Amino acid sequence: MQELRQQVTEQIRAQQDRLKSLQQENSEVEKSLKLVADADTSAALDFRNQLTSTQILLGVESGDAAYRIEQLQKFLNINF
Repeated sequence: MQELRQQVTEQIRAQQDRLKSLQQENSEVEKSLKLVADADTSAALDFRNQLTSTQILLGVESGDAAYRIEQLQKFLNINF
């Protein structure tokens, strides 16, 4: 049982690190989006679209990581 608890705790830490990294990356994407917000060239519009797509994917992955953390925490609370 102790080994399982250790593994779940490590998974929580790994997911928390992943979530932090995703949030930092999202912050960088937001900064880049601000830089091209008023640009009107086709290259700038393409870049903005790519950044927006990346931001959406980061949001999905962040939500997934947060959900996993929540479920692992619940597992620990119920079983230990």
